[in-house]
Amino acid sequence: MKKVFIIDGGAGRVVTSIPAFLKYHKNHPDENWKILVAGWDMMFWNIPELQDRVFNLETKGSFDNYIKSADLIVSPEPYRLPSYFRQEKSLAQAFDEIINETNDHSDLEPAKMVVSDKEKLYAKNWIDQLKQQNGNKKVVIIQPFGQGSHQPSLPNNNQVVDFERRSLHPKDYLKIIKYLSQKYLLIYFGPPELSLSEDKFTIKNNTDLRTWTAIIDQADYLIGVDSLGQHIARSVNTPGSVIFGSTFPVNTSYPDYFFIFDKDKSNRKYTPIRLSMFDSDMVNRMNEKCMRFTDIEIKKMCEAIDQDIQKKTKG
Repeated sequence: MKKVFIIDGGAGRVVTSIPAFLKYHKNHPDENWKILVAGWDMMFWNIPELQDRVFNLETKGSFDNYIKSADLIVSPEPYRLPSYFRQEKSLAQAFDEIINETNDHSDLEPAKMVVSDKEKLYAKNWIDQLKQQNGNKKVVIIQPFGQGSHQPSLPNNNQVVDFERRSLHPKDYLKIIKYLSQKYLLIYFGPPELSLSEDKFTIKNNTDLRTWTAIIDQADYLIGVDSLGQHIARSVNTPGSVIFGSTFPVNTSYPDYFFIFDKDKSNRKYTPIRLSMFDSDMVNRMNEKCMRFTDIEIKKMCEAIDQDIQKKTKG
């Protein structure tokens, strides 16, 4: 039987599907199956078990070459799995349940991405040069804004809006990086168009996701929100902290690996993504304050992150 899996959504979500596919490969080594990914097939590159099975869904001929002749099309949707939206499983475990048809996740490995020698060499040389120019400070990647962030089309605009409440408020972000830049070399990870003009504390690098994976691999630490950066960091074993607002760490992060700063866990409500657009909007309205911090909370957060960096990094 010829089987085709179709994976869509953001790049971070794609990365969380990798452990389930590695498990599927192990259990079905001789089966004829392929993975079509909507835009993020490069996240599977350099993984020997999967690279030759993965293709970009939006490449010309994907329908005729892969979909048309398939006996079964599987489109895994973790957000519609009751065990996921009840906070019983992570994204990776939800993919495992759907793809491998199992509730036994004891053999599910952590997310995995593999950096090529060329990518690693570029990243190492770039970071080594930055360290030499900045007193050999530890390098910390920071991703302040999630996938749903955007800048309103206003004159002289310096704001970032995220109605899903997964991103830091620009004013809070600026306070955090001002505090941490006294001790660490900070690198901004995110779309260039969301980089704030007031941000004089981070280094920018406008490059592709494969190179960013290598940079995060070579960095000392990552500070992120519920978005791609934390998934890359986990997949290359870089320590980090993740700041949570409207979403749940048990669903979308790795509480057993990262330091989690989870402000409003007693008041937030689950947003039924891909289930009900109207209810999602209603919940987003109730979660509006989940990602806003007082100066005292920001100071405590920065101190806790500082302690975690010292604890989990060398030198």
